[in-house]
Amino acid sequence: MPTLVKMNEELNDFPEFETEEEFIAWFDTHDMSPYMDTLEEVTEKFTVIRTRFTTRPVDLRLRTDHFEAIETLAERRGMAYQTLIQRWLLEKLNQEAPDLVPR
Repeated sequence: MPTLVKMNEELNDFPEFETEEEFIAWFDTHDMSPYMDTLEEVTEKFTVIRTRFTTRPVDLRLRTDHFEAIETLAERRGMAYQTLIQRWLLEKLNQEAPDLVPR
C-alpha cells in the first residue's frame, strides 16, 4: 500500500502512514508546528456553510479591570471580546450541563 504522507528527510521522526486513519490518529495527538514548512500548501476550494442561530442581547456588568483583561486576551487571540466570552460560557455550560446544550 502506498505511503500517504512523506516528509522532508530532516524530520526523520515523522512516521509514515499506511492508512488515512493512522495519519488522523497521529495528527490528533501531535504538534504539527515543526512540520509546517515541509507540508504542501492546499489550494483546493470548499464552501463553508454557516448556520445562523437566533441570538438575544444580554446586559452584563463586569468589573472594569476584568473587562479590560478580557478585551486584551481577545485581542491577543485575534477575536472580538464578545466571541471570547461566548466561547467561555459555552465551554462552562458543556462542563456543567451538557444535556442542556443544543447540538
